[in-house]
Amino acid sequence: MKIRFWQVAGLLGVLLLSVISFSSAATPNYFDLFNQSESSEGYYTMINRKDNSVILRTARILHPGDQYIDQDNRHFRVLMVDEKKAWAEQIESKSSFTQGAPALLPSGGEIAARNNQNEKLKVGIYHTHGAESYVPSDGTETIEQGGGILQVGDNLARALREKGFVVNHIREPHTPHDAGAYQRSRRTAQELVTEGDQLIFDVHRDAVPPEEYEKTVEGEDVTRILLVVGQQNQNAENNRQFAATLKQIADEQHPGLVKGILGAQGNYNQDLTPRAILLEVGAHENNREDAERAVALFADVIDRYTARTEAAPGQPPAARTNRLALSSVLKVIVLLAAALFIYLLVAAGSWEEMKRKVGAFFAREFADLRVSRRQEDDGEGDQD
Repeated sequence: MKIRFWQVAGLLGVLLLSVISFSSAATPNYFDLFNQSESSEGYYTMINRKDNSVILRTARILHPGDQYIDQDNRHFRVLMVDEKKAWAEQIESKSSFTQGAPALLPSGGEIAARNNQNEKLKVGIYHTHGAESYVPSDGTETIEQGGGILQVGDNLARALREKGFVVNHIREPHTPHDAGAYQRSRRTAQELVTEGDQLIFDVHRDAVPPEEYEKTVEGEDVTRILLVVGQQNQNAENNRQFAATLKQIADEQHPGLVKGILGAQGNYNQDLTPRAILLEVGAHENNREDAERAVALFADVIDRYTARTEAAPGQPPAARTNRLALSSVLKVIVLLAAALFIYLLVAAGSWEEMKRKVGAFFAREFADLRVSRRQEDDGEGDQD
């Protein structure tokens, strides 16, 4: 059976729409689903290329282009990775990492609703890697049915509730600890967003030497907290600014508590909302009790963030998110349209032949429409 040109074009059109729909749903989680985000053995060391000093040690897999803002607000970008050494350069102090996005303070509508109901923003807490534990306190670094990290989440939830927050803490461990964990925890993150939680925290612990996170803050032994932002989603800009605002408040309120901000490859389910952060609270060889004290202090930071009464300048977060999402979809459409054009050109054999076939297709398909329109015009003329 001979396949006509219009049948091929129609089939490709259906395929185009299907791929667009699939891409819109699947793209945000591509990196998390197909790429392991953490090293299963050892850790990465970020090194300042200028003086060979160690900037950061993390079990998160580092890639060229990843960025890091340290405790002193120095901004670094990874240039190359050699095995598990990530060579970085310091870039401008006024970081482009957070430049261009207004501070995501609570919007005017959120503040008004909160004041009328005497409520604070709702907070969601979950754990993509809920088996993570603290060896000195829990006896092992992993407990499949739920590790010490869940208790750290409990303490953060408790401290926030004491401040008047409505907190939704989901203790599902999402085991095993593999590349599919973020896909499993995505259902949990979606549940938190659906239930109206406005600030979302995915609480983890790192796997590096304990001194990387050990700190004394205001006379208390705590673990520092690393804020991690995924770079592969339409909310990356907003979440970077959210992290920067939290760090700024922490630097003022509890200096030394926040270790820094890591912008890493991945999505971490942060495409679901413009205020979502992954927290690394200490490492596997730190005491869990130190991590629990750290998140209690971090609750002060969250409280100060939501207490600010200035609305974010410019467009509200939802509008910015919609604009970014639309931009991503349009890019996919353009790429697929280009692929369709190339396919048709190759199938036709030449530019002239493709124009002839496309012209013939439209002439044939719209011939009936032109005849119908001409008949309508003739009918109107007869009535006159």
